[in-house]
Amino acid sequence: MPGRPGRFKTKCAFPPNDIIRTSSGASLIELWFILSSVVVLFWGAAGVLAKLSTPRLGVGRVAILIALVEGPLYAAAFLIWRENVAISLSTWLLALFSCAVGVVGYLCFFESIMEGQVAIAGTISAAYPVLTVIGALLLLDEILTLAQALGVLGIIAGVIALSYEPSPESKHATNRRSLVFAFLAFGFWGIWSLTSKIAVDRVHSGNLFGFYVMSSMLAPVLFVFFRKVRPKGIGGLEGANPTRTAWILCALALAINTTGTFAYTNALQGGSASLVVPISSAYPLVTVVMAVAFLREKLNRYNLIALAVVVIGLVLIGLTA
Repeated sequence: MPGRPGRFKTKCAFPPNDIIRTSSGASLIELWFILSSVVVLFWGAAGVLAKLSTPRLGVGRVAILIALVEGPLYAAAFLIWRENVAISLSTWLLALFSCAVGVVGYLCFFESIMEGQVAIAGTISAAYPVLTVIGALLLLDEILTLAQALGVLGIIAGVIALSYEPSPESKHATNRRSLVFAFLAFGFWGIWSLTSKIAVDRVHSGNLFGFYVMSSMLAPVLFVFFRKVRPKGIGGLEGANPTRTAWILCALALAINTTGTFAYTNALQGGSASLVVPISSAYPLVTVVMAVAFLREKLNRYNLIALAVVVIGLVLIGLTA
C-alpha cells in the first residue's frame, strides 16, 4: 500500500546528511536508512490495517476517510515544502490528472482486499513500478539496464504466478474479483507513477503535495462516479453499522501510509535514491509476514516463491533508480 509521492527529492525537514551518533561521537547509522526502514514498516503495516477495516466499512466510507485524513496531512506537507514556481495550465492539468489516477488506483486497491488476501492483492498492486520502467523506456527514451530488465521479467513472472490459481474451488483460492481490482490498481498506479515522474519535474516536489490535497478531496466523487459506471462491480457501503474500531483502524492505516510517504521523501533527500528506493520497495514483505501472522492468511509454496520473485524484481528496479 504505497504512498503517493512519486520518486522525487524535496526540501527536507531534516539536515540532508544527518547521522545518528553514539555518545562518543562515532557514526552509528545514517538517518536516511532509518527513514527508509520506517517506510518499509509503515507501508507494509498500512496494508494489513486496511484489510482489517475495509471489509467492515466498504470502500465508499474509505473514500470519505481519504478526504478527511489524507487531505489535511497533504495540505500540511504542501504548506511546509511548497515552492514559488510558475505552473502552466497544461502542467497543472497533468499534475492533477496524475494525482487523481493515483487515487483511483488507491480505491481499486481497497476493492481488491474486500474479499481477497492482502498478501497477494497487495503484492500484485505493489508491482506497478514495472509499468513505470516500461513507460519511461517507450515514452521518455530512458535506457533499460540489465538489472532493470531482470527486475521487469521477474515482476511479470511473479505477478502471473500470483494470479494463477490451479484449484479455483480450493478453500484458500484467490478471489477472482480481488485479482481484477488488484490488476486495476497495478495499472492505475503504473500510469500515476509515470505521469507523476513527468509532473514533478515541472511543478517541483513540494508543490505536488498541493495536487494530492485536491485528489484526496476528490476521492468520494471518484468513487461515486465509478459506482454508477459499475454498480455491481464496486463495493459500496458494505457493513450497515461499522464499528468505531473499523473507522479508527482505517484512519490509522491512511495516516500511517501518508506518514510513510513523508519519511520516503525525506529519505530521498538525505540518501542516494539507488539505496533508498530498493529498501523501500521491499515493503510487501512486511505486509505478507503480518498478513500470515495476524490475519491467518494462507499461502502455498508457489505463492511464496512468486511473492519473493516480485519483491526481488522491485529491488532490482530500485537499484538503478
